[in-house]
Amino acid sequence: MTATAFLQHTMTLTAHPLQRAGAYALASLAGVSDPRTVTAEQFRTVVTRMVDDLIATSTVAKGQPGWYLFGVSYVLWPNCALHYKSKRTPEGIAAWRACPPADSWPSAPCTLCGRPAAAWYGKGDIPLGASVEHRNTTARDHEGTPMCFPCVSSFHALPYACTASGGLLNGIHTWDERFMARITQSEVRDNLRGILARGNLKGGGGTFALELAALKALRWWDHRVTAGVQTLQFSNNNQDQKFQSEVMEQPLAEWLRSTLRCSDRRSGFRYLAHAQATAKVSGLRMLAWRAFHHPEQIPSRAIGWLREQILNPPKRAAPGSIPAAVTPLAPLIRSYLVEVLHVLESDVTHVVAVAHRVADVVADDDKRLKKFTVATRRPNDLKAWLKAEIADWSRKRPAEAESDPFISVRQWRVLFDSGNTSWSARELLFVATFEELATRGAKVAAVEEGTSDEDFKTLDTDDQD
Repeated sequence: MTATAFLQHTMTLTAHPLQRAGAYALASLAGVSDPRTVTAEQFRTVVTRMVDDLIATSTVAKGQPGWYLFGVSYVLWPNCALHYKSKRTPEGIAAWRACPPADSWPSAPCTLCGRPAAAWYGKGDIPLGASVEHRNTTARDHEGTPMCFPCVSSFHALPYACTASGGLLNGIHTWDERFMARITQSEVRDNLRGILARGNLKGGGGTFALELAALKALRWWDHRVTAGVQTLQFSNNNQDQKFQSEVMEQPLAEWLRSTLRCSDRRSGFRYLAHAQATAKVSGLRMLAWRAFHHPEQIPSRAIGWLREQILNPPKRAAPGSIPAAVTPLAPLIRSYLVEVLHVLESDVTHVVAVAHRVADVVADDDKRLKKFTVATRRPNDLKAWLKAEIADWSRKRPAEAESDPFISVRQWRVLFDSGNTSWSARELLFVATFEELATRGAKVAAVEEGTSDEDFKTLDTDDQD
């Protein structure tokens, strides 16, 4: 075998997320974690296995067990051999997926990896690629997109890395190579059962299943996450080509992993998730969705939920008590603001100092405490409340007012004049005040479970091999 021929059976990784997802799936099918360690013999064995799976699905009636991969072919490979009776034979399917003979290889590099290409490919093999008939999308004398056989085979492996739902393929990608290998191994294991048993493309898993799957993957990962996590949703269908991707940045991914694996953060996490719930979607699923779409809303939702618990306590709660959720939730929110939203530690120190001063004046005054709680809903109301307390502090403690003001100029600026971070600072002021009250011995409502969310049953299941 020549060096060039050897490269046509040697896996590599490129900068294309879909190629990477498929490459990791192919590696998983070969029984290894890194695509670059797949041997030429293992590569040929996996390619043959994928062809055999296509041949098996080609004879299954729609809706019957085993038809699933045939259905996926409409999403991934329009106008492929499976879609024509004359080509839907073992020989026709094998010919479609075979490596072209060496004498037909184009004198062009692979578009993705730069190694010698094996053939010109188009939309029928490359997700979201251009049709080979559309010559205006390719360079002169090019009959499509040049690709090497391992790269195009990586695209062929995508049904093993992704799940189908709603006419789309859904996958998870990350640039953390070890984490990517683990995510894909889990998906391949689950998908192999589906490929053999499913007769339709109706996806299970419920609302925001893809985001929840990413959160679950973080649950059992016991190493530091070194890159963000990306959701991939796409369709290569001729009638409705789509691609959508959302990214959970690395600081949030690592923070979520820590809350799920560290015992000192786990109890607060259950309250945090519960606080995200809407009338139609459970808290854990909404948390997963917000982590990808609106991470800045996560602490705000928790603060809003706490505020409602304080203003409208359960009937069985003792008068003047504060929710039991405050104690585990407060440090979790503080860590989120610092580690994820990058609030400065110095600003946190300033806000906590103000919270202690607020606790001084509301600790034994339920009416004052309620006014403070209501005032934290709007910046101008909080300003007015603080100004009234500053005046009262000056009247009652004139000797201390200058040397020990109720709130310093720097602290005021942190709360109201620091741009977007002031929102986070005001949220921290609210929760830090109640955390301080709890520390000082305020009555705490009876402890209740943070959530009865059924999704926690799967989240807390460590399914590592």
